[in-house]
Amino acid sequence: MMNEKMKRIYRLSLLLPFFLIYTLAKAQTAWEFEQEGEQSILLFGDNNFQFRDQPEEAFKYLRPTMQSADFKFLNLEGAFAGGTDDLEKRDIAHKNWRHSNPDQVAALTAANIDAVGVANNVTYPWQALLKSLKVLDNAGIKYVGGGNNLEEAHRPLIIEKKGLKVGFMQYAATVFPTNHAAKRNQAGIAQIKVYTAYQPPKNLDKPGQPPYVITWLDEESEARMVSGIEALKEQCDLVIASFHWGISGETKIVSYQASVAKAVIDAGADVVMGHGPHRYQKIEIYKNKPIFYSLGQAAFDDRRSDRYIRHREGLMVRITVNNKKMSSVSLVPTWREDDNFVRLYDPNTGKGKELLGYFKSIHEGEVPFKVVGKEIMLLK
Repeated sequence: MMNEKMKRIYRLSLLLPFFLIYTLAKAQTAWEFEQEGEQSILLFGDNNFQFRDQPEEAFKYLRPTMQSADFKFLNLEGAFAGGTDDLEKRDIAHKNWRHSNPDQVAALTAANIDAVGVANNVTYPWQALLKSLKVLDNAGIKYVGGGNNLEEAHRPLIIEKKGLKVGFMQYAATVFPTNHAAKRNQAGIAQIKVYTAYQPPKNLDKPGQPPYVITWLDEESEARMVSGIEALKEQCDLVIASFHWGISGETKIVSYQASVAKAVIDAGADVVMGHGPHRYQKIEIYKNKPIFYSLGQAAFDDRRSDRYIRHREGLMVRITVNNKKMSSVSLVPTWREDDNFVRLYDPNTGKGKELLGYFKSIHEGEVPFKVVGKEIMLLK
């Protein structure tokens, strides 16, 4: 027989697992950054919302952090064009892709996302783009990178808060040949056209060697992109140039990514934000401006071949602004657990430390990272 004291201890022991779960969740959501006199911008990579009974809960573990930021921007990889919950059916047959139903936009509104980029390979065809833009309009979510014609698709977005003007532009290099890129009199997304060539290897004595892959940006695309960024910089304090590019599943960049990134920084961009590979890719600092070649995934529900399970890594970028100038840039690793909810992780310990080690390995020592508090500090 247990006495009363032993009974109390027993009852408390039953509550211990719940306390640990609560403590863990609390630890993973306590990135509240805002300091007096500064403003902050949060960036997230690839995001896709499907099959959620409660889409408004998609960012539930990140919400306290997101609420503390002034600007929040992400790549929306999945048009709210309406589809089917039948996993055997496809909305883009040759891509094995399913569009998102309009109710999933609640994931963005609940997290108070300011704007999304829509220029990517699954915002296809242009009819699906227009349906999705109407859903975003009705939900009050701003967007960039797509429109009713070439001019609209390449029109930048400017958001002003507390006297700070931040300009956004998004382009895609990952574009299908027809019914996708905006034209003078056809809806579509903002494309940067990239060419690919294959050069034989130097040593031809070994059959079966892979060729060298050479990529370069179309001159007309480059001119339009550069002039667009230059004009945007004249109107804004900070410019963020966002790109859907690279090769899915690859941690190595393709040559054109570096030349495009440097071209827009030369034109006035302050940050280059890359996505599309769904994995970490390296960071470069060029003219003291950060180039994020791929931020990985944040919330992502794509069920093709269990892809939402295969690529779980991500980065949240935090840009701090003082007196209308970028004063620091930092990162926090993210990961989606088996419940498919994205969480932030402290890079000092556990899963966060593991992700930091993996992230460093991709850079091969090229960029020094310093952990300050619970952030990976890049520029300060």
